[in-house]
Amino acid sequence: RKAPKLHGSDYKACTVLSMLHTVGHVAAVVAMSAGAVSFTHIIKALEPLFSVIFGAVINGSMDPLRVNIWLGPIIAGVAWAAVGSKLVAGDNILADINPIAFAGAMTSNMAFSLRGILSKRYKAETNAENLTSANLYSIMTLLSFILFLPFALVLEGGKLANEWPPVEKLSTIPDKIMGISTFSSTSTQYLSELTLWTGLYYYMYNEMAYLVLGEVSATAQAVANTVKRVVILLATVAFLGESMDMHKAIGSFVAIASTMMYSIAKSKK
Repeated sequence: RKAPKLHGSDYKACTVLSMLHTVGHVAAVVAMSAGAVSFTHIIKALEPLFSVIFGAVINGSMDPLRVNIWLGPIIAGVAWAAVGSKLVAGDNILADINPIAFAGAMTSNMAFSLRGILSKRYKAETNAENLTSANLYSIMTLLSFILFLPFALVLEGGKLANEWPPVEKLSTIPDKIMGISTFSSTSTQYLSELTLWTGLYYYMYNEMAYLVLGEVSATAQAVANTVKRVVILLATVAFLGESMDMHKAIGSFVAIASTMMYSIAKSKK
């Protein structure tokens, strides 16, 4: 694809978007590491609400109630898929609440919602050449790497150097990864191969999200990102052999069905 040609003001706008991109990802990682994954997914499922609020504040407009009302069951479905089994079993889900995880997930929601809304506005106003959604995400990723690299080196560089290579848990090298044959013969090579595949897939799925953002509203993209959590749950069942109990199935069905109703309502707006 053709490289984008940016002007002076474009670098400032892309830097702001990259800062939001960095904060959103770092806050999400902090939330996942500080608290229960299920709790973090519940808070992250609130992202569409932030998109609605920020969209109203920044753009002065929002979808009608008959569209936004479907955000409720979407969020509820994701939440039930995450903790429904615990609630029915009588477990105290409040014990999973961690203030750091809560703050991280909420910060991530705000950063990603603002990133989506401001990206749409920037794409509509810029005169930059060849600035497709995919190219915009590429620029944001590069700037985000440059912005965060000094912090990563200061905070984690010493730990990584002291424990390099971190391969103590990679003593067994499988023949295949997700059906693709491995090429590694040592643990260090396997670490590099895992890092390569993880980075590739992570970048591809995020770029696809930005391609979607280029075609729909920021709120609709946030809805898709929320339902993505149900898809991940289904993927763990299909590929990792995790169990699918009735509560996960009910939550998944509600979230997916509500997303379909949201899409139908939005198409008739």
